[in-house]
Amino acid sequence: MPPVSTESAVLILAVSQLLVPLLNGLLSRRQTKHESAVDQVPLLVQSLGAVAQDVRDIKAELRVVNEHAAMLKVVELRLRALEDWMGAARPQLHQVVNHVTLLMGERTSRQLQHAANVVAKDAGPGHP
Repeated sequence: MPPVSTESAVLILAVSQLLVPLLNGLLSRRQTKHESAVDQVPLLVQSLGAVAQDVRDIKAELRVVNEHAAMLKVVELRLRALEDWMGAARPQLHQVVNHVTLLMGERTSRQLQHAANVVAKDAGPGHP
């Protein structure tokens, strides 16, 4: 190695006197940041655990909502089927009501005729 001049040695010493504290400061800040990050890890793990639990809860609630939606669809289908059945049954019910009304009218007419016959017998030729 070639000999170092006094001026070069002084310059190297001066630069080292400036650089060493600067480098030490940078390394110290970096170590502080790393330590701070390491201190944050448990909090991050705890937060991730809470988020994971929230996600599980949301998924469970979504399953319940989906089950309810499926049940609602079944109920709506049954309601539509009942409405269709009622729509088809109405004309038949009206027809039955008309037949019953006619039959009751005939029965009432026969009952009135019978009552008139009974009264006529009772009032027969010997009664004034």
